[in-house]
Amino acid sequence: MFGYIQDSLNWIETLNPDKQNESMLGFNYYGRSIIGINGASKFNKLMKAWYLMFNEAPEEIILTGRYTWIEDEGQQSMGEYEKLIFCRKEILDLLSRLIEFSTMVETGEYLMIYSGI
Repeated sequence: MFGYIQDSLNWIETLNPDKQNESMLGFNYYGRSIIGINGASKFNKLMKAWYLMFNEAPEEIILTGRYTWIEDEGQQSMGEYEKLIFCRKEILDLLSRLIEFSTMVETGEYLMIYSGI
């Protein structure tokens, strides 16, 4: 799911604690990132937008993932898009928690820490 919404996550101001809290846009995919008060408002708006969209989906959500290659024993390689299957309730529950966390961060009293995948 992270990969599916990643393009919009690249709009969020974050800090990279592994580089002296250097400011950046997006998340350190394999490392840590921090959302502070500056990025919390946009993160909150984006999570609400994703929530509204997924709220309209069927119970079983099937999304198109990344393009993957299938190696054939012959000379030709073929590929196909991954099928990502999710339960709508699980996605909505996760987005609700992220909205709650980002609302707390917007107060300036908290930080949200992403630890990488």
